[in-house]
Amino acid sequence: MDYVTIYSTKDGNEIAVLKRVYNEEGIDYRIEDADHTGEVKRLQVAEKDKSKARELLDQTGFLTASQAHVPVRRRMAGKRWIFVFLAAFLLIIVVVVILMFMNVE
Repeated sequence: MDYVTIYSTKDGNEIAVLKRVYNEEGIDYRIEDADHTGEVKRLQVAEKDKSKARELLDQTGFLTASQAHVPVRRRMAGKRWIFVFLAAFLLIIVVVVILMFMNVE
């Protein structure tokens, strides 16, 4: 039988709650170690129960809770260009200052 990962967490309490909910609803599930260290657990459900399991995740509020465990990686698109611009601006200032002191009259 094919299983699909629908939730992963480091919190054992979340897994215990989801086990209870899925047992009560009769959903076929299994729990695996995602990183083989025992910290991160993946909750997998049978392909036939996927939509019902996701609906239960949404109803119990775990869909928003799972996003707290995902590292947020924000990256500014122009960050590299800001550094290039600042470096070029600093280089121009250094050249102007050097030329001012080298100009002997």
